[in-house]
Amino acid sequence: MVIWPKKSSAYSVLHLPHLVCYALFFILLQCPAIALSEVTPAPGDLCVLPALEKSLSQYRQLAAKGGWPQVPSGLTLHAGDRHERIPFLRQRLIASADLVAAAGQGDLFDEALEEAVQRFQARHGLTPDGAVGARTLSELNVPINERIRQLAASLTRCQPLPLLLEDRHILVNIADFTLKLFEDGKLRLSMPVIVGKTYRQTPVFNGRISSLVLNPSWEVPHSIATQDLLPKIKKDPGYLDRLHLRVLQGWKASTELDPASIDWSRLSPTRFPYRLRQEPGPANALGRVKFLFPNPYDVYLHDTPARELFQKDSRTFSSGCIRLAKPLELAAYLLQGSRLNSMDNLNRALDSEKTQQMTIPSPIAVHIVYMTAWVDHDGTVQFRPDIYKRDSTLQ
Repeated sequence: MVIWPKKSSAYSVLHLPHLVCYALFFILLQCPAIALSEVTPAPGDLCVLPALEKSLSQYRQLAAKGGWPQVPSGLTLHAGDRHERIPFLRQRLIASADLVAAAGQGDLFDEALEEAVQRFQARHGLTPDGAVGARTLSELNVPINERIRQLAASLTRCQPLPLLLEDRHILVNIADFTLKLFEDGKLRLSMPVIVGKTYRQTPVFNGRISSLVLNPSWEVPHSIATQDLLPKIKKDPGYLDRLHLRVLQGWKASTELDPASIDWSRLSPTRFPYRLRQEPGPANALGRVKFLFPNPYDVYLHDTPARELFQKDSRTFSSGCIRLAKPLELAAYLLQGSRLNSMDNLNRALDSEKTQQMTIPSPIAVHIVYMTAWVDHDGTVQFRPDIYKRDSTLQ
């Protein structure tokens, strides 16, 4: 039995007919729009075409029945709360099969509903805290037609991808903010990543990591030096010294200049004849290791001193490169078979503070992809926000 809000409620007056329809439909037929337990995708492969096609078909069927109800806005809902919005939340989660129709009822935020919210959050890239705050509410109220567009976009993107993946490879999904390393069909390493800002987007491409640099220096790109750092240098004469940034005469010369001899106020993005280099150390923007693979975008994987940013759900903070949460674990894996074949040896090399470029004994393929919808290894449909607004270009 479903207990609806009181008739005096503004929510019930506006939405009760819709909720009755949703309840009747989903109690009689639990829609398998999300649960695809019979599908077992190959690990590491975001493009299991039969699973994506089946999900797209199911979402279209659900859309033809009216989709799912919107959850009214309001304060954050927590387990144990009673509220007239909770029946709407319950029916929304039943519609996407995050909650079974027989699990609980009424306006109480019970344990079953909390677990359903956590399932929903986990498959939408949110922290699974079980509370329905602004970000969770926003994802709940994404129209079903938008989810259909995401699935369709993924099918389009998947046409060439399955042929590219090797038995041993690194897969970075920009929209998911993750890096995963697979070997012999098994997940060997997984970590959060930080990707490019919306105005400095990380590109999609394929490459092969063949070397890495320990204790790297950072040759600051001209665009970052002029657009990001120059305004800070103008405001704070001590900025360069604090960040251990050296000023060199142009990109071809190696003559170091005294920052105090430069009239920074006269410089601009179109008039900046200098090169900035950040020395290795704790403040270096590349951290303690960077991974090199030739590509036309000058993008690479690297460490970062800004570890706190990995606590964010949405991580668009870089200038296009990919920052890693576990760079030493990746380095240790790739350096197997070298003289730095253990974490202890790797740490000793890093502690020396000497810059070293190491050839990787077995270069590894890396695929940078952008997928906002896929079916994971247990058959669950995953969605992520279209952070770069790229899905619409595939329609």
